[in-house]
Amino acid sequence: MIRAIIDIGSNSIKMRVARVSHGKIFVIRDETEVVRLGRGMSETGALSVESMKVSCDTVARMVRNADKLGAKIFIAGTMALRSAKNSESFIKMVKDATGFDVHVFSGEDEAKYSWRGAVDGFDVGGNVIMFDSGGGSTEFVSGSGGHVGKIVSVPVGAVNLSEKFFSDHDSPIKKISCDNAVDHVRELFVERHIDEFVASSDPAKIIGVGGGVVTMASVKFACENFVPSKLHGSVLTMRDVIRQIRMYASLTLAERQNVIGLPASRADVILGSACIVFAALKMLKANSCVVSINGLRHGLLLSEELGVRS
Repeated sequence: MIRAIIDIGSNSIKMRVARVSHGKIFVIRDETEVVRLGRGMSETGALSVESMKVSCDTVARMVRNADKLGAKIFIAGTMALRSAKNSESFIKMVKDATGFDVHVFSGEDEAKYSWRGAVDGFDVGGNVIMFDSGGGSTEFVSGSGGHVGKIVSVPVGAVNLSEKFFSDHDSPIKKISCDNAVDHVRELFVERHIDEFVASSDPAKIIGVGGGVVTMASVKFACENFVPSKLHGSVLTMRDVIRQIRMYASLTLAERQNVIGLPASRADVILGSACIVFAALKMLKANSCVVSINGLRHGLLLSEELGVRS
């Protein structure tokens, strides 16, 4: 069976086309397009007409590409579509353009499927905690022996955090702005009791998922070409995160766009991503995380309830 999962996020739209056989996934095609569907939502609470059109065109193109490969298509929506007051307008726009429904996931369901994707192929015999930081939300999942335990979704991501604290792109970011951003994220994490994910014994393996985490790994290893598959299983340490926060804050947007390993399309939100990763590791009392390039799309491909697994 060839299956295509299209994931409509606040920051980017991603598609993974894969052949699925006996619980194994063989990726045929991966696409990512940064479209910023959630841009401006922190102020207006709604999706802009411009971002909806660009995003819809992107989804339609991905549908055409998947159709050419003979794939069965499933479209998922996350934070931007579950919180925007006009999300139904965008969902109808996609339906009219492609003929496909958009299935909007709750934060908890998004986290559950992201967990399935993130841990696939890793040793999850002990205590594992995954965090998945996207454009509009950050999900935390704990589990043991491959079984999901606690799930929490926090409404903070790289896009809305960057809009709130890092809107000036023409000059370096002041340290106080970074401190305020981290404090804001920490407060949201505390409100949702993320600290309770940490057990008193048996230190957990921490897995980081999401475009921000993968991008930070790309910068760490100074990848000339952004190839996520080469970063799967790499380690991002707290020292790496702190170094990158300081570097991004010291640069203007134009200067960030020249950082080796950093796609120019993520230059304006990477500082926000780094602050969230820092706060997550601090809250989880972790010195590092293992990078997984597999999240929601991979988890949906593995899901029996969607009729994917052979």
